[in-house]
Amino acid sequence: MASGSWGAQCLLKLREKKDLLPEMVITAHPKPSGRGLKLKPNEVEEAAASLECFIRRSDNINLDEELKKELQVRKPDVILVIDFGQKVKEPYLSTPKFGCINLHPSLLPKYRGAAPIQRAIMDGQEMTGVTVFKLTEQMDAGPIIAQREVLIDLEDTAYTLGMKLLSEGVNLLTEALHYFVSGTAQLKEQDESKATYAPKITNEESYFNFNHEAINVHNKVRALNPRPGAHTFIRGKRLKVWRTSLINREDVLGLPGTILNIKEDHPVVACIKGAISLREVQWEGKPPIDGRSFLNGLHLREGDVLS
Repeated sequence: MASGSWGAQCLLKLREKKDLLPEMVITAHPKPSGRGLKLKPNEVEEAAASLECFIRRSDNINLDEELKKELQVRKPDVILVIDFGQKVKEPYLSTPKFGCINLHPSLLPKYRGAAPIQRAIMDGQEMTGVTVFKLTEQMDAGPIIAQREVLIDLEDTAYTLGMKLLSEGVNLLTEALHYFVSGTAQLKEQDESKATYAPKITNEESYFNFNHEAINVHNKVRALNPRPGAHTFIRGKRLKVWRTSLINREDVLGLPGTILNIKEDHPVVACIKGAISLREVQWEGKPPIDGRSFLNGLHLREGDVLS
């Protein structure tokens, strides 16, 4: 069961594990896309088609009586639920021999919820990981089968960190499934007292200004790349910021928003503490541009204030 891009990438990586290739893939129906609003299958369906898996569409599995009957006939060994976007309830949880198994991009019980990768980066964490666990009715709270730590680099975006977690996660998922087949799986209950949550990113949270510490601005920019993108307003126009570099020295002083200098063709902008270098930005409705093009377009120089 998968609908999002992480689920699609995981499915493609399972292609290398021929003994674990799913018999059936359950995903959402196509949605209108592009200017013509033509129905377009999601990435999971496209991946499943390339692997010649049987595809079953459902936008609400818990009300899909035909799907429930179909699973009773198929009697799956296990259901993998990855980036699915639907709550999985009974009878799905108990229908498979080994239950429903989820791959989650955090070290549970930390960062339960929809946005664990983004939240870990926004919080300035230096370590995260992947967890394979057995689904229960409570969100991301089931017993843990296996975990693996992954370092967060200071330049990691949600995309690059996601790819690292995916690579480790598929290997961990493979190991966990083999534990079940061999009868050696050991499940460990989560410690509820250590649970933290990672709710979906809101539109309001994607906004920033330079009256924050540089490290917080830098973390927000990379956490929201590739979506939805961190944004601010310059001269009344919305500007998305896709890439920054951190200048986190105590001696960097200036009014927040001031262009302190131009480093490697990118403007260095003062924050309340430290500064950031604007490396890639995008005006609303325009393609992304580098920092030098941004400066030239507004005729900005050192000492000018972005506002």
